[in-house]
Amino acid sequence: MKFQQKSAAAAPALLLLLGLLFLAPLIVTFTNSFMTEGEIALNYTSRLTLFDLLDGVKEKFQTISLIPREAGLWQYADALINQPSFLILLTNSVKLTVPVLCGNLLVSLLTAYGFTICTWRFKEALFSLYVIVMLMPLQAVLVPNYIIADALGIKSGYLAIILPGIFSPFGVFLMRQGMKALPAVYFEAARMDGAGDFYIFRRIVVPQMKSAIAALLMLTFIEYWNLVEQAIIFISDYTKEPLSVYLSRIAEGRVGLVFAASCVYMFPPFWFLTVGQKDLEKGIELSGVK
Repeated sequence: MKFQQKSAAAAPALLLLLGLLFLAPLIVTFTNSFMTEGEIALNYTSRLTLFDLLDGVKEKFQTISLIPREAGLWQYADALINQPSFLILLTNSVKLTVPVLCGNLLVSLLTAYGFTICTWRFKEALFSLYVIVMLMPLQAVLVPNYIIADALGIKSGYLAIILPGIFSPFGVFLMRQGMKALPAVYFEAARMDGAGDFYIFRRIVVPQMKSAIAALLMLTFIEYWNLVEQAIIFISDYTKEPLSVYLSRIAEGRVGLVFAASCVYMFPPFWFLTVGQKDLEKGIELSGVK
């Protein structure tokens, strides 16, 4: 009994420690974005050697601080005003992400409606194929995507990334699982009143799928906002690369600018997850995805 009580008391402290450990890179990035270049250089140019262990490590770390001595927005102003390349690359990320979000949502909803509400032969077999493709790692489908993009003449542009994103099977799987949770009596009553598929889809299915739709939008946004492999393979012009690939190049050795640019880049997914956390949890719960 005493052991169980001690374990229950230690669990919150352990979870808090693990949370701080995982948040440490974000905290360091955020606090360092308000520091000057000189203070950042003072914090990160120290190197430990065997002699430092003999002299005492504490003295080596006395100058390192997470709290800025002179906090300011210099790095943010430099990234957003004095670095036109940053805004161009940020726009490239938007150009890649927004079409995928809109197209994937529309295709996923319509396809999931066909798999869930409509009755036709080989429906389950085809859906099983969707699941198999969804379970394949990205590296396994990059080569087929490259071959198809080459055949279509789009291997060096955004379409080579946008089209596979629009027809991603994960969205169909998530939407179908959400639609299966809807009561069948809704559709039967609508059919008896003479409603067609378009009316049922627009007035019954979509309004009740808001949480699942929000979950799909957030997960898709995070995936394509942070894409790296596809951009490296399909985009040869570095001025058209998304910010996720080009972030390490824009600073030209200025570490403080990298911290500020990283915070600006992390803000959209962080805002989406913070605002839509309940919808994300509810959408995943309704879909049955673990």
